[in-house]
Amino acid sequence: MLLWYDGASMSAAMAGGNLFWVSLCLPIGIVSMTGAVISQHIGAGQEHEVGKLLWQGIWVSCFITPIYLAIGAVSEMLFSVTGQAAELIPLQASYFRILMFGSTGMLLETTLSGFFSGTERTRIIMWVSIISGLVNLVLDSVFIFGFGPIAAFGIQGAAVASVISLWFKAFCYAWLLTRKTTAERYQIFAACGLDRRVLWRLFYFGFPAGLMHLVESGGFTAMMLRIGTFGDIALRSSTMALNFNMVAFIPLVGLSIASSVLVGRHLIASGAAAASQRVKVTIGLGIVYSAAWLIAYVFFRDPLIDFYQLKTADPNSVEAAKIAKTLLGFVSLYILFDAIQLIIAGALRGAGDTWFVLLAGLTTSATAIGIGFAFEPSHDPLYWWWKVLSGWIITLAVVMTLRFIQGKWKSMKMIETID
Repeated sequence: MLLWYDGASMSAAMAGGNLFWVSLCLPIGIVSMTGAVISQHIGAGQEHEVGKLLWQGIWVSCFITPIYLAIGAVSEMLFSVTGQAAELIPLQASYFRILMFGSTGMLLETTLSGFFSGTERTRIIMWVSIISGLVNLVLDSVFIFGFGPIAAFGIQGAAVASVISLWFKAFCYAWLLTRKTTAERYQIFAACGLDRRVLWRLFYFGFPAGLMHLVESGGFTAMMLRIGTFGDIALRSSTMALNFNMVAFIPLVGLSIASSVLVGRHLIASGAAAASQRVKVTIGLGIVYSAAWLIAYVFFRDPLIDFYQLKTADPNSVEAAKIAKTLLGFVSLYILFDAIQLIIAGALRGAGDTWFVLLAGLTTSATAIGIGFAFEPSHDPLYWWWKVLSGWIITLAVVMTLRFIQGKWKSMKMIETID
């Protein structure tokens, strides 16, 4: 939609959206552990501990709100210091600044959705996501292009639509959790205070998970910001390719969460062998799903990318689309490895091996960025950075797989149990 409104807005949204995600990675990683820890409580028959854990995530989400509003206030400076194209900086900054008003909503919906994933009620997550996605889609149409008395706001309208949909998801989960049977069974209202013991455990296992998200997303964003310095066409073509990659990527995140929850539950309730079997099945599903997208990227890349040009004849977009077709080839190179590393990393986090996941992510990310800058060629640097991105993801998959096979995760747990 942003491309159809203004090609520069689409490019700006990629950089602004990536920086928004990176800025939230640390707290998102912390509160996202609610699902894995809740699954272990369920496996150990400790349903009364669930409400207490959820409230610690809620308090974390609320306490950091002023920090993110302050970050949003200096958004233009953040993009200026990275050397972005001058014409993109105002668009990037306004998009990022507005998104920051949805930061707490995103943290709350991540915290509360952990209850539904941890108790294996994933259909609820699916329906809430579908409905909020439709809300976002309708609001995008109205706020980007205008409708009746509502003026067209372009990229700012897209940001407002995203903020509303994030808070909508948070309110949906909160409403579902206040239903009497759920609230009583899991002690939702009885444990709304701060609990230092539970909060410490959430931070101990969640902090490295958050840092891992920060390191990975920070590395990816650094690559995109570097690509942004090559000009609008380079960033626009990368955005085109990555948008389709996101469509394939998000369900893999769902499989990663499933892997985390199933390992957490079965490691406590059934043992390491049962947990390992669930991971293998999840990897199989991920590979089959990713293979379907690989086929699409190889054999149908032209119609996929041509979709961007349905309503625009902008010369920059036409040129970017040609490059994007080549970039989809890089996506097809690493998509299977991306599925493997996401699912196994989720399994390791579900067992509590979060510090290794952090160390692996930090090492591979720093190495990839270092190599990228050290050997960046003066000719066609865009393709060089896509090679770096592909090599980074493949390396992550190898490292995570070796750790899983080594098996140290089998003796870990994140809760106190009576043996």
